[in-house]
Amino acid sequence: MSQTTRMCLLGWLGMALLAGYAKIGWSQVVAAGQVTVLKGATIIDGTGKAPMPYGVIVIQGEKIKAVGGKNTAYPADAKVIDAAGKFIIPGLIDMHVHYRPWLGELFLNYGVTSIAVPGNPAYEPAEREPSYRPEARSPRIFSTSGRLPVNGAMTREQVQDMVREWLTRKPDYAALPSFNERNAQVYQWTAELVHEAGLMVFGHTENAPGSVRAGQDVVEHLWGFAEALMTAQELEDFHKGKYLHWGLFLKDQARIDQLIKDAVAKGTYLNPTLVYELGSQTALARDHEVEVYNLFRDEKLMAYFPRNLAEGALFKLRAARNFSTRYENQAAFSVLDPKDREQFYDAYRLCGQFLKKWVAAGGRIIGGTDDPSSGIAGLTLHMEMAMMVESGLTRMQALQSVTGWSAALLNGRRKTASIPTVGVIADGAYADLVVLGADPLDNIGNTKKIERVMKGGRFVQLGYTTSYGAPKPAETAIIPKTPEPEISAVDPYLVVEGSPDFEIAVNGVGFVGNSVVRVDDIPVPTTFVDIRTVRAKIPAAAVSRALPNRFNAPGPEQNNGVYGDKTVKITVFNGPPDGGLSNSISLRVIAKWMADEKN
Repeated sequence: MSQTTRMCLLGWLGMALLAGYAKIGWSQVVAAGQVTVLKGATIIDGTGKAPMPYGVIVIQGEKIKAVGGKNTAYPADAKVIDAAGKFIIPGLIDMHVHYRPWLGELFLNYGVTSIAVPGNPAYEPAEREPSYRPEARSPRIFSTSGRLPVNGAMTREQVQDMVREWLTRKPDYAALPSFNERNAQVYQWTAELVHEAGLMVFGHTENAPGSVRAGQDVVEHLWGFAEALMTAQELEDFHKGKYLHWGLFLKDQARIDQLIKDAVAKGTYLNPTLVYELGSQTALARDHEVEVYNLFRDEKLMAYFPRNLAEGALFKLRAARNFSTRYENQAAFSVLDPKDREQFYDAYRLCGQFLKKWVAAGGRIIGGTDDPSSGIAGLTLHMEMAMMVESGLTRMQALQSVTGWSAALLNGRRKTASIPTVGVIADGAYADLVVLGADPLDNIGNTKKIERVMKGGRFVQLGYTTSYGAPKPAETAIIPKTPEPEISAVDPYLVVEGSPDFEIAVNGVGFVGNSVVRVDDIPVPTTFVDIRTVRAKIPAAAVSRALPNRFNAPGPEQNNGVYGDKTVKITVFNGPPDGGLSNSISLRVIAKWMADEKN
């Protein structure tokens, strides 16, 4: 991260701290050294243990001093808060975030008090530390301090130097480039050194069994397992865009069982990013869309949240992530062939089946959203849990994925075991807590029934602040976003004046199922052929005369078109989110006398 960007970020965090102080009312203030007690709630501690009814949580300063049943002792002068009838869970952890400062309020409002940033942006220690303060209006930021620049040509000595320098930046875990056969040896050397430092390795992989053997601790996304199940020819064809979705290859159950068994035996974690990859294929998609729509009706939030990102969040819930050349990368369900639509649903079903088997084999899943790639933050983690339950995980397992299991990962491979500082309700952990009005083990959707959020022993003021922050333009697109199209040719490229309605083929790149051709800025009926071709019906009125003609000049009378032809401007428009208008290309309209003479 550049020095200028770093200074801007630190300045913003300072403003966030002040905003936090300004928003804290008397009910949120805890005197220095005072003990606060939350009493009477059912405690779900994030470890997977049975819930504790009538629980007591004793908090001193930023940390939990004691947790226990109703007879747990606490000082007589403690500030006691009656939480009878409530359910208290740990502050949630989103383990896969490409954090931007203007997302902080969204995370806190949905009980996400900690996030992990795998490589982008880097978030050096000086940029992370302000987020740990209880009064900071942002989640705690854990980071890889950038992505280790592994490449297959490095020597072992170069790898040692690289890791040694990286460790001086105090990373919380490691993010490596995507594993493949070209960097396998260097990847393994790097993972060994990261493990010696007591940290975990996180990242993409093109071959999950291979990367797990090389030392990868967290498999990011599911496609690395799907690709490992493809034949050489299938993999080549997938690379060429011949298949709709990699999830369709998660079918060989005998091989899948062995892959899972081997990975779980090595203690590997799985980060499926369900909402980001498959959020539109769940039966919950329409409910999620309504929730997202209602969230973005908040005027204070929308005073700073980018509108195109909000539009993108809604669009992603109506579109499939496509990997074939038949459609664009993010294809609206409305343009899909019905048979193709069913294949996308099959891909989601197979992914869910894989997750269920993973956990049944003793594997751990971490909840990580890849936000803001989905166009939102905070709420996405609750949607992620709901999709896990839909896939067959228990509600407790889904909750563990964003609490205790993620906490254990952040604890790393340290040689001396210790209690995680976040993600659990335990003696010595940070007092990051979420007070719920209903039991999440009855319905995972109850994790959204948030009544209070505590970070570091202080209750967070819920709601949004109009002056909270503003994103940079480059930070405001979903992934993959709707592209801006470009035109390279039209066929035919000329037509005789007076022609009846006719059809043209427009060639170029960046076309989507909803692309619309415009003729002199007027939309005309358009048919999507593929991502490089659309066809459009040109009305006779657009070419009825070869006039006006900008090449005609005053002087002796001559026929129209001697020096040049009238042109009609052809463009293509991709609607929001993002998208835009293409360059223009000219359709020539030649005078009838010229056509007759040529004939």
